[in-house]
Amino acid sequence: MSNKPYIGITIGDFNGIGPELILKTLGNSLVFNYCTPVVYATSYILKFYTDLLGYAPLETNIVNRKEDIKAGVVNLRICSTDKIEITPGIANVQGGKLAFDALKLAVADVKDGVIQDILTAPIDKQMCAEAGMTSNGHTHYFAEEFQSEVQMILVNDDLRVAMVTGHTALSNVAGALSLDKITDTIKLLNHNLKSDFGIKKPKIAVLGVNPHGGDNGLMGREEIDLIKPAIAQAQEAGILVIGPYPPDGFFGSDNARNFDGIVGMYHDQVLIPFKQVAFKDGINFSAGLPIIRTSPDHGTAYDIAGKGEADTSSFINAMYLINKVHRNRAAYFDQSSTPLSFKEHRREKFSIGVPDLR
Repeated sequence: MSNKPYIGITIGDFNGIGPELILKTLGNSLVFNYCTPVVYATSYILKFYTDLLGYAPLETNIVNRKEDIKAGVVNLRICSTDKIEITPGIANVQGGKLAFDALKLAVADVKDGVIQDILTAPIDKQMCAEAGMTSNGHTHYFAEEFQSEVQMILVNDDLRVAMVTGHTALSNVAGALSLDKITDTIKLLNHNLKSDFGIKKPKIAVLGVNPHGGDNGLMGREEIDLIKPAIAQAQEAGILVIGPYPPDGFFGSDNARNFDGIVGMYHDQVLIPFKQVAFKDGINFSAGLPIIRTSPDHGTAYDIAGKGEADTSSFINAMYLINKVHRNRAAYFDQSSTPLSFKEHRREKFSIGVPDLR
């Protein structure tokens, strides 16, 4: 393969904005300076949205094996031969099935060395579930397929947030927390910030789970019994970690920008403030995999599907984060045969550093 990563791009739900994001992004030839894209979709879907949106047709190269991949064009890997009905903005099971078919083929190809990394367009979890996908979304699927301890990190220029419980019902969060789970999340984020983001000595903040951080046990004891001991264990391991901070005041005071990474206890605790500042350009990054997988930090956006209104910022950022993580991992492991031999490097502020392709 060339030194430009071969990035598999899955179509996502074809009734959402995934096809538009792909057409807009890959319609700019600057993309080929940074990667060789392999799109997992069908010719019919791309033509349908090209005609609907009035875009210039993409030059595509059909790929059946690794040797077919060409640089400087959009490579197309046909992921399904099913007869489909495209209904922009309206979910159907066909969209879920094809999204799942694209994902399965891309994962098989990355395991076989056809591509190196994967950028996923948004899926509809319910439609995928009805089509037979048993995993709870992309992150869970990749964790199972690669038997890896995956950490979902949401990224933009100023924030990197992770969570202890992830996709867990709010009513189950308190029961899902444990000393070991919180400690492991902190340690994992510390490692991923070093290896994937090139930060020499990450400074990590940890949030409480109760209002006002529990007010010394008046409104819950999780901070006293679980979170503070977990922070102490991480500090003993040499990690620069501080907390627990009351979540409401932490983001409101702009304190988040003083840290390289933030650990929240549950999904919406960190995702709501993150999307408040990074809804259009945030990235969903699956750390801990042997490959690099990114995604735009938004959903299918059925309300604007097929209207030509989709903002590509998050999608483009997700594509170029793959390049950045490639460089950081190579530097961190120093191309050593053992991942235990680390090399320290200067901290580099996260920045996409590429032209705006919108």
